[in-house]
Amino acid sequence: MGYTKNALAGFSFQTILKMMTYVVIALKMAVLARALSPEIFGLFSLVTIALGVTEATTQTGVNLTILRSKHSVEYFLDSAWVISIIRGMIIGIIMILLGFALSNFFNEPDLLILISLTALVPVIKGFINPYIVSMQKKLQFFQDALYRFTYVFAEASFAITVGYLSRSIYALVGALIFAALVEVIISFVFFPKRPQFVYRKSRGEEIMQGAKWLSFSALFDYLNENLDNFLIGKMTNLRSLGLYHYGYSLSHKMNYDFARSATHGTLPIYSKLQSNKKRLLRAFYRATGMTMLLVISLSLPFLLFPEFIINLIFGSQWLEVTKFLHWLVLAGILQSFSALFYSLFMAKKEYLAVNIHLASSVLTMAFLVIILGQRYGLEGAAIGIFMSRLINVPLLIWRFLKVKNDF
Repeated sequence: MGYTKNALAGFSFQTILKMMTYVVIALKMAVLARALSPEIFGLFSLVTIALGVTEATTQTGVNLTILRSKHSVEYFLDSAWVISIIRGMIIGIIMILLGFALSNFFNEPDLLILISLTALVPVIKGFINPYIVSMQKKLQFFQDALYRFTYVFAEASFAITVGYLSRSIYALVGALIFAALVEVIISFVFFPKRPQFVYRKSRGEEIMQGAKWLSFSALFDYLNENLDNFLIGKMTNLRSLGLYHYGYSLSHKMNYDFARSATHGTLPIYSKLQSNKKRLLRAFYRATGMTMLLVISLSLPFLLFPEFIINLIFGSQWLEVTKFLHWLVLAGILQSFSALFYSLFMAKKEYLAVNIHLASSVLTMAFLVIILGQRYGLEGAAIGIFMSRLINVPLLIWRFLKVKNDF
């Protein structure tokens, strides 16, 4: 089969999607940066910490199991839906409990209410039709790109409209809930295959088989992307956290999301090529080269003209972000490079390689952010992020070279 052609199609459509998505998100950020204060964004970043950590710790690996399996999506459909619904409800309950802890830890009473409302998001998303993974499994990248852009656009539209009118953090929480509802609706509208609430033990066990290692990977990945927000929120204040959160979203997160879009397209390709070492490695090298070329090209404007971009998108009141933006851009490039290896390792069930790198990254990041952040403020924290990404790249390459011959 012509998997190279499909991989290129996946890369192209996912790249177009991410470029369109970034334009929409940049527009949302531009509007909300003028309507809401940095303190509000700092508080909202704490809300997303609660959402993300509960989702990461309850990872079931439904999509990855279906992708790697030789069975059809229909084989897992009903059991996967039941697992997703139960998981969503568990996440919602854990979030509310976590809301009490975070509210006391950061001494922010409003945080409990905000996190409790946001707990509706995983509960709602638990009802998403699992058949959406068929787009990846069947390499239908255009349909997948369209599907994903639809709910991203819905979330941005709600946040822009309600946020500008209300000037309230509840607009951001409401946008998450609205987007979750839209995603559930289109997952059933787009596909004729509908799940039933029927659990088959053997299929459920197959889905859950790799959940332990995937849960570790998801948790480490989440901490690698969000632990800095938690630490900065505790070391500084909501305004500083809001400035950092916005700078991170515009630079590091953008790079990493582009790399993830590539892994989203290449993971099913790698899974199909896993029995052919030569073709698998050739596909990996090509995808890595193309993705990094794009990531670096997109990063150059932020490195060369940071003040112009921040002033254009956010306004002059956010120019303080330029002091540390370049460090986050460079860190994002390095993390994008690492993410491309994760996709290959996941396809080959080399979960240990992913977990070792992520765990090392989290530990070094936490240490450096605390040490440098306390001494040099937000710029020190950003330098700590960059150094932690840089230090751990050789570890990832060494692990790749070591396991490559076993593919």
